[in-house]
Amino acid sequence: MDDFMRAAILIFMILYLVSPIDACPGPLDDAVIILIGMALRRQLAD
Repeated sequence: MDDFMRAAILIFMILYLVSPIDACPGPLDDAVIILIGMALRRQLAD
C-alpha cells in the first residue's frame, strides 16, 4: 500500500504543477505543494 500511496502523491503533485488552474497565481503555491508532497513521501517511507 505504501508504494501505491507514494505513486498517487507523485501523480497528484505533477498534475497540480502542470495544470493551467492554480489555487493562487505565482510560484508560492507550487512550492508549498512540493514541500507537502516531499513531507508526505518521507512520512510514508518511515
